[in-house]
Amino acid sequence: MPVTVVVRTASAPSGQAAGAVPALTFDGSRIVIGRGSGSDVRLPDPSISTRHATIRATGNDYAIVDEGSTNGTWVGGVKLLPQSPRVVKSGDLVRVGRVWLELTIGQKAPTPDLGLATRDLAFALVQRAMDAVGDDTVAKVRVAEGPDIGEELRLVEEGRAYVIGRAETCDLPLADADASREHAVVARRGGQILLRDLGSRNGVFLGESKLAADRDVVWRAPTMARIGITVLALDEPVSAALAELEAAADEAMREEDIPPSPGPLALEQEREHEHEHDNGGVPSAAPKSSAAPSVAAAAPIAEVAADTSRMTRGARPKKRGWSMTDVLVVTLALGVIAASIAGLVWVLR
Repeated sequence: MPVTVVVRTASAPSGQAAGAVPALTFDGSRIVIGRGSGSDVRLPDPSISTRHATIRATGNDYAIVDEGSTNGTWVGGVKLLPQSPRVVKSGDLVRVGRVWLELTIGQKAPTPDLGLATRDLAFALVQRAMDAVGDDTVAKVRVAEGPDIGEELRLVEEGRAYVIGRAETCDLPLADADASREHAVVARRGGQILLRDLGSRNGVFLGESKLAADRDVVWRAPTMARIGITVLALDEPVSAALAELEAAADEAMREEDIPPSPGPLALEQEREHEHEHDNGGVPSAAPKSSAAPSVAAAAPIAEVAADTSRMTRGARPKKRGWSMTDVLVVTLALGVIAASIAGLVWVLR
């Protein structure tokens, strides 16, 4: 039975719809969770060990095992002993280092091309973190040698084919007589950069290898590409940061680093989306919010509740002080009473 691992403490990576949650679905006997590039669930956080934990199929159930990680593996509020399997059920919240995961077990199609999806997830999580602190995350093709040395082509748009060649209309025009008018294209798809020869006269070289015409090839730094006498370098800030994170030593967590449990509302929006899909795109009558209210949002609600409770006990008249009229009336009344008493005493004498 497939198991889905949902990254609960990350918002939607770039390219996903707002409210979407990063998730991978597996249908294998063992799933490795860790920071290393060989992990099935690749989480680029220094609080997570290279091989942190594994999820193992045990008959019709799944069990999670801590693999001797630095910061431990937690199911709910219980820390697991290393190498001691614990059976998990659908909806369980698991914490590895600083990251909360939710496990859902059920009939869901496994994620296609898991190797690529795993890398794209790690890439997207690093990109989100870099965006949050204002770092430049855009991949760039840079002219390292040739007549146009220093020129750059920023690969801003996902999936767009950027043309490199001698024509002025190219995205990266080259003053290189050995380049064809439209020599090659480069495109960014997820965490990959793809390079393709457009059937040029002199070909495209990636490292020492000449590319076959009209076939996409993955281009990874620090390998250089060559068009004519022009040498192109690839700068990938996100990939570089991802590599640094994976090579770093484990970071021991402090008590204040522990994130709060995300609560039981992880997949409400995804389930709502699936329900809309089942209904032909019609939203359900009462969709539930997947986000807990903030402190700022809760404060006015508390004030309204206090006013309502006072109203249910009934309104009480406001007390007021004595006016001059009240004082005169009371004084006259006392005078009449005193005169009456004096008259009564005189009669009885």
